Parts: sequence; C-alpha cells; structure tokens
Amino acid sequence: MNGFEIYKKMDDGVQAIYRSRLLTEILLSLNEGSKKLPQLREITGSTSQALIPKLRKLEADHLIETKGHEYFLTSAGKIVASGIADSFVIFWAINKFKHFWLKHYLEEIPIPLLKEIGCLYDSEVLKDKGMKILDVYNNQLRMLKEADHIHGISSVVTEGYTDSISERVKERTPVVCTFSVQHFL
Repeated sequence: MNGFEIYKKMDDGVQAIYRSRLLTEILLSLNEGSKKLPQLREITGSTSQALIPKLRKLEADHLIETKGHEYFLTSAGKIVASGIADSFVIFWAINKFKHFWLKHYLEEIPIPLLKEIGCLYDSEVLKDKGMKILDVYNNQLRMLKEADHIHGISSVVTEGYTDSISERVKERTPVVCTFSVQHFL
C-alpha cells in the first residue's frame, strides 16, 4: 500500500490531526514534554473549552494520557508526534530553499537522505555572484573549519573537504556528510 492509499484508509485519524490546528499543536507541544492544561492554553492561545474536546479525542485515539493534571504522549503518540514534527521541518526546509531545489538535479540523492532533508532547515545557501569559483570553495573550507556541527551533501569531493572534515572529526565536532560521486565515461 502506498502513502495515498493509507491516507484514504485512515480517514478521520490522520486527516483530523492535519486539519485541526489544535490537535497538531497539542501533539507538537507534548512532543517536547508533558504539559498541564494551563500550559497548553498558553502555548495554543486557546480556551479550556476548545482544548478539552481535542484532548479527549487524542486520549480516545490512545495518543495521549493523563496522570494527575498532566498530559503526556503515549508510546504511539510519541511516534505520531515525531512524524508530524518531521513533516513540518521538511516542509520548512523545502519552502525556505524552494529556488535552490527547483534549480538543482536531486534525482541521484538517495531516498534515505531525501527523507532527512529537513535537517537542512537551519542551514544557508551560499552563492557567489562573481566568477571567482575558488572564493566559494575557500569560503566553504573556512565554514567547515569554524562550524560547531556539520551536516552536508556534496557532489564534489576534494582533498580540502576531506582534510577539513577529518580535522573536525578529530576535534569531536558532530559531522554528517554524504558525497554523491558519479563516474562519467
């Protein structure tokens, strides 16, 4: 079954969460930790009268539970809330860099990496409007040396990149990089 077929079969469950701002906000806020009703009111900007039916629905769907006066995600709720949070991060990263994605060939990026594209939400696209291609390269090397963490995808592998990344790994800087190298005959 593909994603569309699953979506159609889920009817009210999945669709209701994405249609309802409150259901989504409750799940996302509880994904950060348990909350009391006054905290949920403050986070969502909603009244108790608006929140309580939504909380009851999420309880009926076994996505949240209460202990005392605190609401928290069940194990299943954690999975659902995490997936929702990931989908919003992906949409954010795609929307933030939509001009970049439209102008680049992405078909050779492995699917598992495309699923992690949301990790780029807090990154920036570097552009060099001049003809000094080595300035871009040198700027990238400088950024690699100064970054407190490195997440990247590159279709180019140079000795400078590998040396810079190797040094950062030795310094225990968090590094996640993928190099997509193609051979042309």
